[in-house]
Amino acid sequence: LDQLRGGAGGRVDAATQATKQHPADFMLWKRDPAHLMKWDPRNPEWGLTGPAAELGPGYPGWHIECSTMAMRVLGAEVIDIHTGGEDLIFPHHECEIAQSRGATGRDRFANVWMHARHLMVEGEKMSKSKGNFFTVRQILDGQFTGRAVDPAVLRYELIKANYRSRMNFTKRGLEDSAANVRKIRDAAASFSERADTPGEVGLDHPAVERFAAALCDDLNIAAALGVVFEFLSDPPDDPAEAWGVLQKFDVVLGVLPAGTEASDDWPAERAAALDAARAAKDYAAADAIRTEIQDAGYEVKTTPDGTVVTKQLA
Repeated sequence: LDQLRGGAGGRVDAATQATKQHPADFMLWKRDPAHLMKWDPRNPEWGLTGPAAELGPGYPGWHIECSTMAMRVLGAEVIDIHTGGEDLIFPHHECEIAQSRGATGRDRFANVWMHARHLMVEGEKMSKSKGNFFTVRQILDGQFTGRAVDPAVLRYELIKANYRSRMNFTKRGLEDSAANVRKIRDAAASFSERADTPGEVGLDHPAVERFAAALCDDLNIAAALGVVFEFLSDPPDDPAEAWGVLQKFDVVLGVLPAGTEASDDWPAERAAALDAARAAKDYAAADAIRTEIQDAGYEVKTTPDGTVVTKQLA
């Protein structure tokens, strides 16, 4: 605290800084006549009494907004888990703790604080000035990789690294995540083809128990994913049980399709045309059909049972 210098951040004007008794002080209610969004605590509908009712027109400071909304929405003076980026530890979260404890008299504001590291993009910090800043919509639309990305692939990519580690977001990483999502979805499809419904599986199932134990170890997602792929490499003989376990994993992963997707006959029709052209030894036509399918955003695989066409994930 003895190293804090008032106004060093450049966000507080000299007049406001002069009203502080200590450089660490921060505003709970800001009076700014030029601010477009402002409220008057003297409004009888607010029902305020005492000094709060005499604050005059203004708007809440950033810090007090978070404490107020958290307590109002979660209904508790002490919340369980508070998350945020590592850049919010000081001053935002420290100010939240100070004002919340001051208001409630409790010895804490949150039981657990989880601060995520910053995201890197191809080895550089993400910023608009460097041209490597992308929104979710831009990534899904293909502006990062050059082709559309399935939302499940982006989700998998973002959760596969531990929150304490600095993640490097890359095109190669998305491709690897797409391959892993494909493995999980293909396994689910295989299990569902051989079982009418997923089996009833609880937390006491050995695979689910190991998965949960990894997550309980400071969200060790790498170990949890290791359990998933170890399970897929040697699933139980009962497809209903295997399907049930995979659905239990997906409560966390969230990469399986949410429901039955609308049937699309075009991929199957083009796959049949490709097989017919290959059977007739019209390889030029077969190559043209393969290219047509791939250009439409599908992956083409040749199997002993014929051509298999699946939607491209990334």
